Amino acid sequence: MSQKEFKATAQDYLQKAGNVSKEYLNLFKNKLATTVVDTVYMAESITKNVIPGNPVTREYEVTKHVGSAGPGLLWKLYSGFKKSTRQEATVFVLHKKSLEVFSKKDRDLIVEAFRKGATQLARIKHPRILSLQHQLEESKDSLAFATEPCFSSLANALGNHENMPSPLPDDFKDFKLLEVETKYGLLQLAEALSFLHKDAKILHRNICPESIIINSNGAWKLAGFEFFVTNNNDPNDALKFPFKEWDGSVAAVLNPTLEYLAPEYGLSSECDCSSDMFSFGMLFYSVYNNGKTLYSCSNNYSAFVKNVEELKSLTNSQMSSIPSDIREYLKMLMHLNSELRPDAGQVTKIPFFDDVAVKTLEYLDSSFQVDNLQKSMFFKSLPQIIDKLPQRVCLQRIIPCLEQEFINPDMIPFILPSIFLIAEQSSTEEYVKYILPRLKTIFKIQKPIQILLIVLKNMSLILSKTPPTDIKEHILPLVCRSLETDTVEIQELCLATLPTFAHLLDSNSIKHQIIPRIRKLCLESSTLSVRVNSLICIGKILEHLEKWVVLDDVLPILEKITVRDSAVLMAMLGIYKIVLSHPKLGITKDLLATRVIPFLVPICIDNNLNMKQFNAYMTLVKEMMSQVESEQKKKLEQIEALEREKSIIPYSIAGSGSSKPKEVIKSPDTMMDQLMAGYGVTTASQQSANPPPSFHGESLVKSRSGNMPKKELTLSEKQELAARLEREEPKISSSMSLNSIKPANSITDNLMDKNLKDLSFSGNQKPTPLNSNYDLLTHSMTNTSLGNNQASRQSNLNSSFNSFSSPFSQMRPQSNQNLGFFGNLALPAPSSNSPQMNSVPNNSFNMHPNLATMNNSINSIPLIPGPPKFGSSMITKPNNQTVNNSQKSALDDLADIFG
Repeated sequence: MSQKEFKATAQDYLQKAGNVSKEYLNLFKNKLATTVVDTVYMAESITKNVIPGNPVTREYEVTKHVGSAGPGLLWKLYSGFKKSTRQEATVFVLHKKSLEVFSKKDRDLIVEAFRKGATQLARIKHPRILSLQHQLEESKDSLAFATEPCFSSLANALGNHENMPSPLPDDFKDFKLLEVETKYGLLQLAEALSFLHKDAKILHRNICPESIIINSNGAWKLAGFEFFVTNNNDPNDALKFPFKEWDGSVAAVLNPTLEYLAPEYGLSSECDCSSDMFSFGMLFYSVYNNGKTLYSCSNNYSAFVKNVEELKSLTNSQMSSIPSDIREYLKMLMHLNSELRPDAGQVTKIPFFDDVAVKTLEYLDSSFQVDNLQKSMFFKSLPQIIDKLPQRVCLQRIIPCLEQEFINPDMIPFILPSIFLIAEQSSTEEYVKYILPRLKTIFKIQKPIQILLIVLKNMSLILSKTPPTDIKEHILPLVCRSLETDTVEIQELCLATLPTFAHLLDSNSIKHQIIPRIRKLCLESSTLSVRVNSLICIGKILEHLEKWVVLDDVLPILEKITVRDSAVLMAMLGIYKIVLSHPKLGITKDLLATRVIPFLVPICIDNNLNMKQFNAYMTLVKEMMSQVESEQKKKLEQIEALEREKSIIPYSIAGSGSSKPKEVIKSPDTMMDQLMAGYGVTTASQQSANPPPSFHGESLVKSRSGNMPKKELTLSEKQELAARLEREEPKISSSMSLNSIKPANSITDNLMDKNLKDLSFSGNQKPTPLNSNYDLLTHSMTNTSLGNNQASRQSNLNSSFNSFSSPFSQMRPQSNQNLGFFGNLALPAPSSNSPQMNSVPNNSFNMHPNLATMNNSINSIPLIPGPPKFGSSMITKPNNQTVNNSQKSALDDLADIFG
């Protein structure tokens, strides 16, 4: 493929990849847009289905149905939020379609009554009365208004689930009011009635569980003003309210609930504030009797009048479910004589409500009226009370009240201990729902510094319950700010508490955000204690770091520390010791040898170290040296083992043309020679004084190459070698006797000695006696046990041939140089009765000693399988042996030259 074609192909591929990427991107955009549109459409459809066409839908988003309230529980409660501010709210909705069971007249009266109650609710402002966020809005299909976030009505909490969602929400499964919730809720209602009667001069006329709303914080709020009446007299005169009889001609939901209605509605034609107090007493009884009233009227006025007569004598069995310390007061509230009933203000002072938990909740609700000194004293003692309160009360009642004090930073240090105590007792789900959203605002406050100190002390608790995303987004910046602050106390506290929650932080956060700030404190802080605590902090979090982080980011910090105080040095020692010994970490041999040990050795002799500290440093250095030694030994042993496993490659045969060995003047060994010899290193003088031994003076074991290290033989190897030497000794002696008649320093002698030494390398193969250099050459070509490297065998062959043929090349005429004697010769070995070889007269070679040697060489040429390399014709011999004619001619020519 040409360059242009390749370029065009690459461009096409990139274009297709870009088109595919765009296609997937468009699909993703379309999917995202569809999801968003569907979500918005579903939310809008839910809102429109709940309150179709109502103006409340313009400002509020409805999410789910949570409860019901009001007369006949016709108001449906929906949780939601304001679209503009995302503020939580509850939307009350009356569906006009649900009124179809009533007559046209009753439907109109119900709508009018509900409109009246919602309108009156918007006019009254009091902490104990349900507060509105959006006034009543009416449409063709519904009435709707928005209030503070609510849980449900008291009727729902007591088990009346009419007009509730199906299936029932999980919050109502096994739900039961707690003692402190009941006590404080009744006290709140008494305060609401006191406000209505004395300040607003309003008679409620329908105090019952359907008219009481429990908000999301667990507070009881008064609502349900559908049947209220106001004072007719002059404000300066006594209160007088108009009397309205119970009307049986209309639907029951248009009248007050008979079970809670005061007896004067049946016995006389007047009513006053005590009528509401009777209803309050009946509500009190119902709450403590699991939602059951003292008697049942079933919307029958005649039954109501009959039951009222029984109030004259209340038996103890009827009051058995009521706490003993409130029974007498409750009988007074339900007395037939209205003058004997205590008013709302008197009810709030009953000893029954003098409970520590109730008083605590009451104080928290009114704490905004108290100065900071009194608040601080109260908040200091609050943790002791929290232990006695139920967890639900702490989460729903105390935490919201404490949150209101966050606008006053001076109070936050007194509030935080109580918050963290509640958090410790909470589950993770409760912590995330009720506590963490409030703590996020505290994490950003830096003054007073006590806030940061308290948060750092409780960091382990915070991190154990906080989701990872919030840890990275809110808590990690807090820790970083603590390390960067100028206050030494905060720095030391952060360094002391950081190891306790380091396992909860991810390694990347520690590497990129925590370690750099600790490094800065180690190297730049002017306070010795901060430096020491920084090093101690590093030592404690080492086990939570990866090995490469420690080697790359932590150890370089220690090398840059210039302070040599004993506390700093011992902290550094601890870090090195942990890194060296911890199974997860460890320091490499190269790093120990090149950086760590050279850095630690000068510290060992620092004058700031005492004897104990010096010994500790020396112990560590020795341990490091021992590790370097053991690892290096192991490495070298592995290298030697690999070398021994490799096949042995024979060295090239190098003949020497000298006729007499050189005389070597041996110089005496110096101390340096002896020292180097002790370490296994041979000096130049020792090498010249000790030339390589000949074959006759050394054993086969010592005839290996001089550069190879000695191998310690096992017992079995020694036995095998001894047996092989016994088999070879007769042949070696015969060879030596033949060589003894040859002229000294001949080429053949030198080569024989050389090659016999090399042959001692052959493994278990029995060596073949060699009678000539040609035998040696053919042996080196055929004996594969000498090595598997073809190049090495070819080099040995060439070297042997050149050393042998060099004396004859000068005597050979130029015309016969093309008949090289050994060239690429490959002849079959002659048999003992070969006529061609025996036809040569023995005395024809007596004129020169080398020719006699050549005669022996020719007679001992071994058979080498393979075709001949010369192009001449072949002579067939017996036993399938062949002799080349040109070879025979070459031998005859040589005989003529020397004859």
